[in-house]
Amino acid sequence: MHWTEIARRTVGGVVVLDLHGQMTLSGDQEFRLLHQVQRALDEGFRHIVVNLASVAYLDSTGVGEIVGAYTRVVRTGGMLKLCCVSARTEELLRAANIDSVVHWFATESAAVESF
Repeated sequence: MHWTEIARRTVGGVVVLDLHGQMTLSGDQEFRLLHQVQRALDEGFRHIVVNLASVAYLDSTGVGEIVGAYTRVVRTGGMLKLCCVSARTEELLRAANIDSVVHWFATESAAVESF
């Protein structure tokens, strides 16, 4: 994956992961989102919001990482939700039928409150 950074913060017992940059295939194949999700799960958090407001571009590899993160969270009894999804990203998620499984919200506050 190629991105500028992932910032993590906690809002009322919910871990919010702010992604910045791009979620695309790169040479290093380091799955940072999965690492951050696993870290939150290891710390006992079960509610995670992935904030895509600053994601400039997402390809099928990025979609795959979101699905992997979602699966990992659900298997531990938790829930992962997305927020601030761009129109282009929403189109990709719908094309992959992810919208029937992963819920997303227009704002971070709406996603956090949904828990």
